[in-house]
Amino acid sequence: MVTPERMTAEQRFRELFDRLDDAIVEFRLVNEAPYIVQVNRAFTDVFGFDNETAAGRRLNELIVPAGRQTEAQAFDRRTAAGKTNAGIIERRTTHGMRQFMYRSIPCPPDRGFAIYSDVTEKLRRDRHLDVLQRVLRHNLRNDLNLVLGMAETVIADAESDDVRAAGETIKETASELVRLSEEAKILKQVLEEPTALRTVELDPLVADVVAEYQTQHPQAQLTHSSNANNSVAVVANERIATVVQNLVDNAIRHNTSDTPQVAVDIDTVGDTTVELSVSDNGPGIPQAEQEIILGDAEITPLTHGSGLGLWLVKWITESYDSSLSIETPDGGGTVIRIQLARAAVDNDS
Repeated sequence: MVTPERMTAEQRFRELFDRLDDAIVEFRLVNEAPYIVQVNRAFTDVFGFDNETAAGRRLNELIVPAGRQTEAQAFDRRTAAGKTNAGIIERRTTHGMRQFMYRSIPCPPDRGFAIYSDVTEKLRRDRHLDVLQRVLRHNLRNDLNLVLGMAETVIADAESDDVRAAGETIKETASELVRLSEEAKILKQVLEEPTALRTVELDPLVADVVAEYQTQHPQAQLTHSSNANNSVAVVANERIATVVQNLVDNAIRHNTSDTPQVAVDIDTVGDTTVELSVSDNGPGIPQAEQEIILGDAEITPLTHGSGLGLWLVKWITESYDSSLSIETPDGGGTVIRIQLARAAVDNDS
């Protein structure tokens, strides 16, 4: 047996080539058409052709469906021009039509490699989950609107304090479910859509959110401050408003004090970092929930957090490559800090 130390570069390549789980083919281009040089074991398992039956044959004739020939030829032209390819494609296999993440790498002057990663089940699962989520959200929203309307009727027509209180509880619970549905929709967008970053002026955005929630919750005391003399711009996008809204909303809704107090502060940390902090005088976030949000503990049926608001904050923050921390001061309450990249501002503009 040849030890790894005594293997030639070609032998090491062949070992790697054969052991990879993805189907791979090395091809030679003749008039921009790929002809098979060699295939690995995974290619044989997926497409049914080994080196003996595939070598020298035109790749597209073996695995490309008739309706996909034009697509394949476009990829081949790019490869011949020395460009890489990537995309979701459909090809014939030993198990029927399957979908693949396709990548091709040219090796001038006339060689290349194509890699096929089967994503059929993932794409099917994603489609099923998308349909399920859309149906659930639609039905949930419609049914909850009905519940909210009936709860308003119960409250208005109640002849006793107990019935009125029950109506208020129904209304509050239904409103929470509506909020949860909307948060789930935003979370789906955050996870699926690419994050396009830009410069965002943080102070006026925070001021607008604080003013909005002060109007909605006159019993609360909301403040905001900034230690910067000039406007503070950060690298983010429009979803930073969702972050601030969720943090302020959580600080008020989960606050058991007679007068909820929420402070939103903006501090510059050196020349490159801006810290956004939201502090409150509430009961604090349970340690178990903090550990789940921060990734220090696993989610279980009994430990999954109380809602999606903090998850939304966490994942938006992560999409900015920013950090989030949660503190529980000895005096009570919670402080959530987010460190954002400070954007360069053209002072001459």
